[in-house]
Amino acid sequence: MDRRAELAEGALAYVLANGLIRLSLRPLAAILGTSDRMLIYHFGGKDELVAEVLALANRKLVESVRPADPPPRGVADLVRYAWRVVNAADAEGMVRLYLELCVLSVGEPGRWSAAHRRLREPWLQLLRSGLTELGVSPARVPALADLILDAIDGLLLDRLVSQDPARSDAALAEFADLLD
Repeated sequence: MDRRAELAEGALAYVLANGLIRLSLRPLAAILGTSDRMLIYHFGGKDELVAEVLALANRKLVESVRPADPPPRGVADLVRYAWRVVNAADAEGMVRLYLELCVLSVGEPGRWSAAHRRLREPWLQLLRSGLTELGVSPARVPALADLILDAIDGLLLDRLVSQDPARSDAALAEFADLLD
Protein backbone atom coordinates (compact mmCIF):
# COMPACT_ATOMS: atom_id res chain seq x y z
CA MET A 1 0.00 0.00 0.00
CA ASP A 2 1.44 3.39 -0.94
CA ARG A 3 1.71 6.23 1.57
CA ARG A 4 -1.30 8.15 0.19
CA ALA A 5 -3.54 5.06 0.49
CA GLU A 6 -2.17 4.38 3.97
CA LEU A 7 -2.95 7.96 5.03
CA ALA A 8 -6.43 7.74 3.51
CA GLU A 9 -7.12 4.52 5.46
CA GLY A 10 -5.91 6.15 8.67
CA ALA A 11 -7.92 9.29 7.99
CA LEU A 12 -11.05 7.21 7.41
CA ALA A 13 -10.52 5.36 10.69
CA TYR A 14 -10.09 8.73 12.41
CA VAL A 15 -13.24 10.17 10.81
CA LEU A 16 -15.29 7.08 11.67
CA ALA A 17 -14.17 7.36 15.30
CA ASN A 18 -14.22 11.15 15.70
CA GLY A 19 -16.56 12.51 13.07
CA LEU A 20 -16.22 14.68 10.02
CA ILE A 21 -17.83 17.93 11.13
CA ARG A 22 -14.95 19.15 13.29
CA LEU A 23 -12.15 17.51 11.30
CA SER A 24 -8.93 19.48 11.58
CA LEU A 25 -5.73 18.58 9.75
CA ARG A 26 -3.28 19.09 12.63
CA PRO A 27 -4.88 16.64 15.09
CA LEU A 28 -5.48 14.18 12.25
CA ALA A 29 -1.84 14.45 11.13
CA ALA A 30 -0.61 13.91 14.68
CA ILE A 31 -2.66 10.71 15.01
CA LEU A 32 -1.38 9.54 11.62
CA GLY A 33 2.25 10.24 12.55
CA THR A 34 2.75 12.90 9.94
CA SER A 35 2.29 16.66 9.55
CA ASP A 36 -0.54 18.70 8.15
CA ARG A 37 1.84 19.83 5.39
CA MET A 38 2.43 16.22 4.36
CA LEU A 39 -1.32 15.63 4.24
CA ILE A 40 -1.62 18.63 1.93
CA TYR A 41 1.30 17.31 -0.12
CA HIS A 42 -0.38 13.92 -0.57
CA PHE A 43 -3.96 15.15 -1.08
CA GLY A 44 -3.71 18.76 -2.28
CA GLY A 45 -5.82 20.18 0.53
CA LYS A 46 -8.37 19.39 3.18
CA ASP A 47 -11.28 19.22 0.72
CA GLU A 48 -9.42 16.71 -1.43
CA LEU A 49 -8.51 14.65 1.64
CA VAL A 50 -12.15 14.63 2.74
CA ALA A 51 -13.23 13.64 -0.79
CA GLU A 52 -10.77 10.73 -0.73
CA VAL A 53 -11.94 9.64 2.73
CA LEU A 54 -15.58 9.72 1.60
CA ALA A 55 -14.77 7.78 -1.57
CA LEU A 56 -12.94 5.17 0.50
CA ALA A 57 -15.85 5.00 2.95
CA ASN A 58 -18.22 4.42 0.06
CA ARG A 59 -16.06 1.64 -1.40
CA LYS A 60 -15.88 -0.08 1.98
CA LEU A 61 -19.64 0.27 2.46
CA VAL A 62 -20.36 -1.19 -0.97
CA GLU A 63 -18.11 -4.15 -0.12
CA SER A 64 -19.77 -4.70 3.26
CA VAL A 65 -23.47 -4.61 2.30
CA ARG A 66 -24.57 -8.12 1.43
CA PRO A 67 -27.97 -9.58 0.59
CA ALA A 68 -29.73 -11.40 3.41
CA ASP A 69 -28.98 -15.08 3.79
CA PRO A 70 -31.45 -16.71 3.91
CA PRO A 71 -33.43 -14.39 1.65
CA PRO A 72 -36.29 -12.50 3.34
CA ARG A 73 -39.75 -14.03 3.05
CA GLY A 74 -41.50 -10.67 3.00
CA VAL A 75 -40.98 -6.91 3.16
CA ALA A 76 -40.99 -6.98 6.97
CA ASP A 77 -38.10 -9.47 6.95
CA LEU A 78 -36.19 -7.24 4.53
CA VAL A 79 -36.74 -4.19 6.73
CA ARG A 80 -35.61 -6.07 9.83
CA TYR A 81 -32.52 -7.30 7.97
CA ALA A 82 -31.64 -3.76 6.83
CA TRP A 83 -32.04 -2.57 10.43
CA ARG A 84 -29.64 -5.27 11.63
CA VAL A 85 -27.13 -4.29 8.92
CA VAL A 86 -27.09 -0.60 9.87
CA ASN A 87 -26.99 -1.39 13.59
CA ALA A 88 -24.16 -3.94 13.40
CA ALA A 89 -21.18 -3.01 15.56
CA ASP A 90 -18.91 -2.63 12.53
CA ALA A 91 -21.36 -0.22 10.88
CA GLU A 92 -21.57 2.29 13.74
CA GLY A 93 -18.90 4.67 12.42
CA MET A 94 -20.29 4.52 8.90
CA VAL A 95 -23.80 5.29 10.15
CA ARG A 96 -22.51 8.28 12.12
CA LEU A 97 -20.64 9.51 9.04
CA TYR A 98 -23.77 9.07 6.93
CA LEU A 99 -25.86 11.05 9.43
CA GLU A 100 -23.19 13.76 9.60
CA LEU A 101 -23.37 14.04 5.82
CA CYS A 102 -27.15 14.44 6.13
CA VAL A 103 -26.62 17.42 8.45
CA LEU A 104 -23.84 18.91 6.33
CA SER A 105 -26.01 18.55 3.21
CA VAL A 106 -28.72 20.68 4.81
CA GLY A 107 -26.28 23.54 5.38
CA GLU A 108 -24.23 23.23 2.19
CA PRO A 109 -26.07 21.07 -0.32
CA GLY A 110 -23.75 21.98 -3.20
CA ARG A 111 -20.76 20.74 -1.26
CA TRP A 112 -22.10 17.66 0.54
CA SER A 113 -25.26 16.29 -1.13
CA ALA A 114 -23.46 14.20 -3.74
CA ALA A 115 -21.31 12.51 -1.08
CA HIS A 116 -24.43 11.87 0.99
CA ARG A 117 -26.21 10.30 -1.99
CA ARG A 118 -23.19 8.09 -2.74
CA LEU A 119 -23.05 6.83 0.85
CA ARG A 120 -26.82 6.24 0.82
CA GLU A 121 -26.77 4.27 -2.43
CA PRO A 122 -25.44 0.88 -1.17
CA TRP A 123 -28.22 0.70 1.43
CA LEU A 124 -30.81 1.74 -1.16
CA GLN A 125 -29.49 -0.88 -3.57
CA LEU A 126 -29.83 -3.55 -0.88
CA LEU A 127 -33.47 -2.54 -0.41
CA ARG A 128 -34.24 -2.24 -4.13
CA SER A 129 -32.76 -5.67 -4.84
CA GLY A 130 -34.60 -7.24 -1.93
CA LEU A 131 -37.92 -5.69 -2.91
CA THR A 132 -37.48 -6.80 -6.51
CA GLU A 133 -36.68 -10.37 -5.41
CA LEU A 134 -39.82 -10.32 -3.26
CA GLY A 135 -41.88 -9.57 -6.35
CA VAL A 136 -42.79 -5.98 -5.52
CA SER A 137 -44.02 -4.15 -8.61
CA PRO A 138 -41.08 -2.47 -10.37
CA ALA A 139 -43.03 0.79 -10.43
CA ARG A 140 -43.21 0.74 -6.59
CA VAL A 141 -39.66 -0.39 -5.79
CA PRO A 142 -37.84 3.00 -5.91
CA ALA A 143 -40.35 4.87 -3.74
CA LEU A 144 -40.76 1.99 -1.30
CA ALA A 145 -36.98 1.63 -0.94
CA ASP A 146 -36.75 5.39 -0.25
CA LEU A 147 -39.56 5.18 2.31
CA ILE A 148 -37.89 2.30 4.13
CA LEU A 149 -34.46 3.93 4.16
CA ASP A 150 -35.89 7.30 5.21
CA ALA A 151 -37.71 5.64 8.11
CA ILE A 152 -34.51 3.83 9.08
CA ASP A 153 -32.58 7.12 8.85
CA GLY A 154 -35.00 8.78 11.25
CA LEU A 155 -34.87 5.87 13.67
CA LEU A 156 -31.06 5.80 13.52
CA LEU A 157 -30.91 9.49 14.32
CA ASP A 158 -33.38 9.07 17.16
CA ARG A 159 -31.41 6.09 18.47
CA LEU A 160 -28.22 8.17 18.59
CA VAL A 161 -29.87 11.22 20.13
CA SER A 162 -32.15 9.50 22.63
CA GLN A 163 -29.72 6.74 23.62
CA ASP A 164 -32.79 4.48 23.81
CA PRO A 165 -32.15 1.58 21.42
CA ALA A 166 -35.08 -0.45 22.75
CA ARG A 167 -37.53 2.27 21.72
CA SER A 168 -36.01 2.55 18.23
CA ASP A 169 -35.99 -1.23 17.84
CA ALA A 170 -39.66 -1.41 18.85
CA ALA A 171 -40.58 1.38 16.43
CA LEU A 172 -38.73 -0.39 13.61
CA ALA A 173 -40.54 -3.64 14.37
CA GLU A 174 -43.91 -1.87 14.20
CA PHE A 175 -42.92 -0.16 10.93
CA ALA A 176 -41.84 -3.49 9.43
CA ASP A 177 -45.11 -5.11 10.46
CA LEU A 178 -47.07 -2.30 8.81
CA LEU A 179 -45.35 -3.00 5.50
CA ASP A 180 -46.23 -6.69 5.42
